[in-house]
Amino acid sequence: MERIELSTLAILAVILFFLGWWFKGWARRLRQQVENGEAVEPTEETVLQAPPPVSLPTPAQVSQEPDGPVPFGYKTTWMALRCDDPERVISALRPRLRQSANWTTGLAAVEAQMERRVFVSPALEGWVLAVGGPEALQEELAAQFPQAQRFMSHRTSGCFGWALYENGQCLRRYACLNGQVESTGELTPQERVLGFDRFPTPENADTCETLPDEEDVLNIAAAWGVDPRFEKTAYPPSAGWVCGL
Repeated sequence: MERIELSTLAILAVILFFLGWWFKGWARRLRQQVENGEAVEPTEETVLQAPPPVSLPTPAQVSQEPDGPVPFGYKTTWMALRCDDPERVISALRPRLRQSANWTTGLAAVEAQMERRVFVSPALEGWVLAVGGPEALQEELAAQFPQAQRFMSHRTSGCFGWALYENGQCLRRYACLNGQVESTGELTPQERVLGFDRFPTPENADTCETLPDEEDVLNIAAAWGVDPRFEKTAYPPSAGWVCGL
């Protein structure tokens, strides 16, 4: 009987040891969460559950070291907004989170998740570029700035287009998707200089064989304001922001 009691006490001692070890680990993790701002004291108020955060690249993948600007414009969409303060653009985006990033890593992060991220550039001589994001959000941005431009270039789908807005009103829009054409407003002087009158219209889309391509999108972007190839204008090294939507 004495041996049984000793065995029982030994088992209880082991159990208590592991319970104490587990409790210390749990308390340590809880303390770390509180210090990091991850733990919230319970309240009687109803707490709305926030949407899950967008997965942004890790610090090893996103660098804040100023570089570029880095050429872009292929297989992407972007906007040029008449603005000298990137914070105004970020505020208009209403991002769920933001992360400082240079051009190289910021553009790469947006390319990996085009519909859920936007790279906001620093100001470039009165313009701020917003690369990526869904079409509906880009239309919202266009309405909030005195002048805005929108560009689309996707060689795989054969989709190329550009649009010009002033004070929220679309003055000119052209888009060509596999021969299907949308064209509103008069050609701008810059389009005429570039020879864009050779492109199809809704009226002659079945017979016109001269279609726009990605170089045409870059050319009109340069003519209207900012050349995303950055071939002729030199800007100092800088960094922007990746915004998670």
